[in-house]
Amino acid sequence: MASPEAQLQNAAPSRAESGIDYQIPRNSLALLMVAQAVVILPFLQQLSPGIIAVGLFCGYWRTGVYQGRWDYPRRWVKLLLVVASVAGVALSGVGSFSLEAAASLLILAFALKLIEMKSRRDAYLVIFLGYFIIATQFLFEQSIAIAAYQLGAAIVVTAAMVGMNQLISRVRPLGSLRLAGSLVLQALPFTIVLFLFFPRIAPLWTVPLPGASKTGLSDRMTPGDVAQLTRSDELAFRVVFDGSVPAGRDLYWRGLVYSNFVAGTWTVGRSLPEWSAEPLPPDAADAISYEVLLEPTQREWLFALETPQSRSPAAYLTRDYLLQARDPVLSVFRYQATSFPGWNMDLELSESLRQRETWLPRADNPRIRAFAAQQFAASGSVEGFVGSVLARIREQDFYYTLSPPQLPRENSIDEFWFDTRRGFCTHYAGALVFMLRSVGVPARMVGGYQGGEVNPISGHVIVRQYDAHAWVEYWLPGTGWQRVDPTSAVAPARIEEGLSAALSAEDRASLSAFTSVRFGGWSMVSDLLFWADSLEHRWNLSVVGYDGQLQSSVLKNLLGEVTSARVGAAILIGGGATVGLVALSLFWRRRPLRRHPVEKLFGRFCEALAGYGWQRAPAESPGAFLTRVAEQGGLSREQAEPVIAEINRLLYNPGTDWDGRDLRHLRVQLSRLRFHLAFSNAR
Repeated sequence: MASPEAQLQNAAPSRAESGIDYQIPRNSLALLMVAQAVVILPFLQQLSPGIIAVGLFCGYWRTGVYQGRWDYPRRWVKLLLVVASVAGVALSGVGSFSLEAAASLLILAFALKLIEMKSRRDAYLVIFLGYFIIATQFLFEQSIAIAAYQLGAAIVVTAAMVGMNQLISRVRPLGSLRLAGSLVLQALPFTIVLFLFFPRIAPLWTVPLPGASKTGLSDRMTPGDVAQLTRSDELAFRVVFDGSVPAGRDLYWRGLVYSNFVAGTWTVGRSLPEWSAEPLPPDAADAISYEVLLEPTQREWLFALETPQSRSPAAYLTRDYLLQARDPVLSVFRYQATSFPGWNMDLELSESLRQRETWLPRADNPRIRAFAAQQFAASGSVEGFVGSVLARIREQDFYYTLSPPQLPRENSIDEFWFDTRRGFCTHYAGALVFMLRSVGVPARMVGGYQGGEVNPISGHVIVRQYDAHAWVEYWLPGTGWQRVDPTSAVAPARIEEGLSAALSAEDRASLSAFTSVRFGGWSMVSDLLFWADSLEHRWNLSVVGYDGQLQSSVLKNLLGEVTSARVGAAILIGGGATVGLVALSLFWRRRPLRRHPVEKLFGRFCEALAGYGWQRAPAESPGAFLTRVAEQGGLSREQAEPVIAEINRLLYNPGTDWDGRDLRHLRVQLSRLRFHLAFSNAR
């Protein structure tokens, strides 16, 4: 039979089993929960209210566990929470296979792990998930503001990890944050080297991004859709011209051609394949070269001035003289183009294109048909007919507004032209296209953007959602497609000066709160907005737009001939140099180890005793030194032992809580001991 001591030893849990070595420090737990909140905050737009509620519930439960009011959930409770969470994501409408659904599940795992976190190992798993979620956010947005925020989030998560590796009594949140910030900043140089030299590999697959297209334009357009779009000040794209910037009235950014009209809605015709256009003069005097940075649209269509030629392999020209990307634009897309405004498109029109651009539904809008036939007969030419329609718009009571009245699906153009006479660009463009087709003239509505705002700091053109526009192109034999903009007749200021000049005070008040249209008269605010836009533009050019083509150009300038061996050598040399520089800076800036306050106090006591001939040996502990000094100085054990015990308690017991009163008490004890030793030495 085993002895009682052996029984006790067998019954006692090990240090690992009892959680002494693996328990989560209080301050570290607080830092970890703060890190979770910081990491999840940028995803609030993508998360459903149910997922947010689950996260808050997990945080509340974990706080109750820490306070002793709750116990850890049982297995069936955790299983129920997981099933309910997955079902909630599936029923939230984010899609069965989308980036938003994957991010939601990842954040749910991040939150649910909190309620079963017992040991440091569990905490490390939560921390690593935090790093992964930080990287996931860049799939949604790559702005400079998000980059700065996620850098701060990485510091907070690293601070939580630092706290996990400290003694329970030594965890200080501010100190952990400072150390984490230092670690993250030390890693930045090597990160920059990898960013510059690591090959830009195209993704093996694509995942649909959440939400609708940010351009706002759709392949379906009902009168009033663009009017709603113009209430947004979201960025559509930025343009950098090789030379001087053309006048705003000449900036018609073609993107879509609407050829079909059914039940009051214009839709894009069937997709036309890549097309080798008629030879364009490579050195035309009126050629305009530019570079576009397009915001994510999830669509293939691009925007360019009329008669473009692509200078980027990722973009091609369609039969309608439109630029398109070979893949959907899922991130900031950079492409170059050259446009020839004076070059006529389609001097001859094929029969299939003629049928497409003259088709109209039967027995629709009879009044506008009769009006068009009468005006065309009186005009004698297509140009005269178009001029008479524009004159009627200018001379009669037609109005340009962002809030037009609702139109019926049937005979909508009749209702607008003869009754309401209030509309936006799509109303006037659609009416003119319908009238031209009704008299047999090929015509189409073109959607895109018109104008743009020049940033005076960097010189690039800013095109926003409120610059969305629609106009008309009609075809003439031997001349090709001609552009005409009915908006110039009803609101010429919209074309010449921009949207703000054409709107009433009521329409202007309905725009977004932070649009530059509303801040046009506030010079200081406008300058600040331009400065921020210029900074964001540089970020998109140098960081977000750092694709394979730009990397090849940079590496060619740095290395000359770009080979795998040279790139690998550059990574090794650059990485080694950055690591060496960081190490060297740490060596030169190293600080002496922070001494314990008790060690400082006892060090000054030893310096004072050195004047009396008592020198402390380098490896001699405070207790051994005091014992030796007491014996040599003729002091009793009762005089020395309380001082030795107090020093050992404060210095060698990390779990002891102490404050300034303990230090003051020890200082008094050491002073008394020094006095007795000095008196003994004097005798």
